[in-house]
This record gives sequence, C-alpha cells and structure tokens, in this order.
Amino acid sequence: MDFIQYQKFLDNQWKQLEQRIREDEDFKKAGKAKIQISEEFFFTLDISGLPGLLIITNNIKKIDKDFIPNCKSWNIEVFDNQLVMSLKKKEYSDFFKEIINLILTKINLKKVIKEESINFFFSKLSSAKNFFDSDAPPKPLSSEKETGLFGELITLNEFINKKYSEEDSLNYWTGPSQKHDFTTPNILLETKTTKHSSKKIIHTSSNDQISPIFEKPLYLSFVLIEISPTGKTLKMLVDEIIKKFKKKSDFLVNDFYIKLRQSGYFETHKDIYKDKYVFNDCNFYYVSKTFPHIKNFKEPEPIFDLSITYKIDLEKCEDFRINEEELINNL
Repeated sequence: MDFIQYQKFLDNQWKQLEQRIREDEDFKKAGKAKIQISEEFFFTLDISGLPGLLIITNNIKKIDKDFIPNCKSWNIEVFDNQLVMSLKKKEYSDFFKEIINLILTKINLKKVIKEESINFFFSKLSSAKNFFDSDAPPKPLSSEKETGLFGELITLNEFINKKYSEEDSLNYWTGPSQKHDFTTPNILLETKTTKHSSKKIIHTSSNDQISPIFEKPLYLSFVLIEISPTGKTLKMLVDEIIKKFKKKSDFLVNDFYIKLRQSGYFETHKDIYKDKYVFNDCNFYYVSKTFPHIKNFKEPEPIFDLSITYKIDLEKCEDFRINEEELINNL
C-alpha cells in the first residue's frame, strides 16, 4: 500500500474499533477493544473513547528504554511480552491517532524489520511528545501563523524547488525545527509574509533572526499575498504540494506531513482555514552587515533570556534588494 492507502487503512481500523465499542456487548463489558495493525502493533480503544496502543513482542528486553518518552498525557507500562500505551486525556484523541498513524505509515513504507520497528516507533514518537506535554491540545494556527506557513510553503514550492529536487527542498525546509525557515548547503533564508500589499513592514521577535552574524550568508524572502475568492486555502496549497511529492515518493509525503505537524498544521484543523490567498509577488533581500538589525546585543546582568520585538520597513531597504535569479543562484 502507498501512503494514502495505508493512511486510509489505519483510519478505517480506528473506525472499526469505535463501532465495536458502540455495538458489541462483549467489548462493552470488557471496557476495551483492540484491533491488529501488524504483527506487533494493535490499536486499542476503551469504553470512554480513549485510544491507545498495544505492542506484543518476544523481544521486550531489546527495546531501548531511552527511546520510550515519558509524557503527562499518556501512560506506558511494560510487561513480560507486552507494552501498553494509554492516552489519559480525551481532548488529545484526534492528535494521538494522527501522530500514531503517521509513524506506523513510515514503518510500513520504510519496511522497517520487525526487530527494529518498536525502537523506531518510539524514537519518532519522542519528537512529537511536546504536543502532548502542553496544558492543552494544539489549537488551530492563528491568522498570523496561517499566513506565515502559507508563505513558507510558497517559498518551498516556487523557489527552493526551482534549484533543488523535491527531496532536498523538503530537507532544507527547517522552519518547523530551527531558527531560520530554510537552510541550504550555501545560505540561510528567512521568509516573511504579508497580506497587506500596501505595506512592506516585517516583524521579528528574535534579537538575531535577521542579523548578519551566522556562518552562512542570510537572505530574506518577503512573500506578498492577498485574500481573493480565486485563490487557494492553506489546505489547497498543502494538497498541491502533496500531489507533487507523491509523484516522486511516498516517503516524501510522509516526511512532509511530519514537518507540517511540527509547524502546527493538523488534519483535525484543516477545514478551519477558509481564507483563500493569491500569491502576488516575492521580494528578496541580502542581509549584509549594513542591513538594519540589532547590533551587538548583550543582556545586562542580572537580566537574562530577554527578547526584543521590532519592525523593519522594507521600503527603506531597496539597496539590499536582489532579484529572483540572484537568489536562486546563491541557493
């Protein structure tokens, strides 16, 4: 099965469990139902609707305990030949299923051997645990973050992918996990997006995000979009990129979904993003030593972890502007 087919298969397994709990008296009495996904992995669902995961293996001693992430939203118990993972908070149920489905899909696509699949599962789960350690489940992206993600995806799709393959382009999209949105072998690229085309003002909430202090040259892409009934929603743009990646590899689709989750985009929220955007233009700038920035910032003792928010008027930065061809060449 490819990525889409396997995701549908897993979604159907969860639905079957929900139906069993509702309709089968034996499962109602037992208080929990399970359904087998692979040789080791089983989905579980209790009478209250809390999803979980059961792992059955004869290699329980080979599981690297350092890979098993502790989290206040789930409980993990290890027995002789079983590992039981139970979700504690029902409000996390949809996100739990989504993350579990993505990891199991990756195991299936990569054909991870049985002896390594459990350690692989927990190593991937660890990177998602921050979502479940918060006081509340992830909320939909704010309007500002929705716009920002749209701009990053435009930059990925329209410019990074002009020079690099789909696989490299996705690898170079580092915004979900690092300081700058794109990190290529040659440069750093920060993307700022506006839907107010009359103003070229960017906001930064980091002291050094737009500063020429890094090992690689830093560039800025300023994406101009506007709301229009003829445009694309965030979901439509995501689907367009998925379609392009799917022509190359299901691995790419899976990795793209994971990066979207790290950016705060979840399938549970996808229909909330109803605004349609038209991509109008993109301006590029080289952040040289003379580009406007906070210089030699030093926190005065005993103050620490101080953040500064400021704005830059790009109308006054025309001397630093470069064209698309220059950017692509430097990428």
